[in-house]
Amino acid sequence: MARSRKLTLLLLFFWAPLAAAAVPSLWLGGGYGPQPGDHQQSNSAVSLDWVPYHYARSNRQWLSIGASAARLRAHGQQGNEALWALSLFPQLTLNGPHWGNQQTFFQVRALGPTYLSETSLGSRHQASHFALQAQILAGIHFGQRQQHAVAIAYRHYSNANLNQPNDGLDVSFMLTVGLTL
Repeated sequence: MARSRKLTLLLLFFWAPLAAAAVPSLWLGGGYGPQPGDHQQSNSAVSLDWVPYHYARSNRQWLSIGASAARLRAHGQQGNEALWALSLFPQLTLNGPHWGNQQTFFQVRALGPTYLSETSLGSRHQASHFALQAQILAGIHFGQRQQHAVAIAYRHYSNANLNQPNDGLDVSFMLTVGLTL
């Protein structure tokens, strides 16, 4: 009971400051892949990302701020089998060339402060509940207003060697779909 209250309070803390802004895009992702550095472990994730703030530096560059809730699971190793990751993140989107009526794009997230509900996942360990989220993503926008998107991503959580241990937690292949509201 205390853990669910703590998780709810953290969720409100992370997402409440962004609630005043309009919600321009939601992303739902899921994926699975081998954990680099551990050939016996694979990780899966399901995530919901909310990106309410965008600043257009140009037609090709967008800076955004968002929040993410992800459920990660370890497969093939003993130890803690699942955790929650709650993140705030800055994001840079670079629009590429048009492909027919679709707009290609590439996104980078880095140094997104993250709360991990557990300090281990399978055989991987973090020094504390604090980590940073990084992600690279490539995809296409489509639809009459380019309001839909589909993309592939690689997501990583670690503490950037601020403390030891710092075994990264990775989901090496994610498929994401997005909707701009």
